[in-house]
Amino acid sequence: MAALGGLLQLAMISPAAVAQSDRQLPTVSKECGEFPGADTPLPNSAAALRDRKQLKILAIGASSASMLGGTRDSMPLLEQILERSIKGLDVEIINRGVSGELAAAAAERLKIEVALNHPDVILWQVGTNDAFAGVPVEEFETTVKDMLQWLKKHHVDAILIGLHYMKQLATHDHYQAIRASLRRLVASEGVLRIGRYESTEILARTMREDGHPEPSNFGLNEAAYDCMAQYLARAIAVGLFAKPPPPPPPMP
Repeated sequence: MAALGGLLQLAMISPAAVAQSDRQLPTVSKECGEFPGADTPLPNSAAALRDRKQLKILAIGASSASMLGGTRDSMPLLEQILERSIKGLDVEIINRGVSGELAAAAAERLKIEVALNHPDVILWQVGTNDAFAGVPVEEFETTVKDMLQWLKKHHVDAILIGLHYMKQLATHDHYQAIRASLRRLVASEGVLRIGRYESTEILARTMREDGHPEPSNFGLNEAAYDCMAQYLARAIAVGLFAKPPPPPPPMP
């Protein structure tokens, strides 16, 4: 794991960002590969930054801790990167992950957590357990879609974190069908998805090309934790300042 020390090099670049005195957009370390997400506005989080200089993040899902990066000085890496990148921002992270939880159970629990904690953005790691449990694709897709629409109505941004990468599941039909359903949801609901499967696959290839031994699935996912925090920090920072899409033209 010492060979993965480069994952923690959190260099800040971007000419446009440097020109702004209050923010610098974090980049993703070379070892993590290309950022597996799009520049998607986070309007509710942007309002929280503007009005309170605060961002409340709720993490949910069976492996929600893995989204936040390793904890250093009692602070998750994701929180450190965001507060370092955006001057004056106070980040609060609430981790409510439950091991083995399916999307339907997480969706019901999310409604309670939103009412109790009033988060600005949800990080939802979803799909892996449903794929292993054989939940029908249509049922899974309806559950997640309904929850995303509920969050939107309650003025909460959502970021979906995709399925775990496991080399032996590359040809598993149902596992790949659940992955595809998340991509459809992103397109239809206009939310951000961080491709955990794709990013971990890239990390595995990078490690092989650099001459490191092929890691186990567990070791590879452990190594990907800090990459995931960097991906999320980049996505959130960009989403805070991204311009929303223009409204559709009026009907004739």
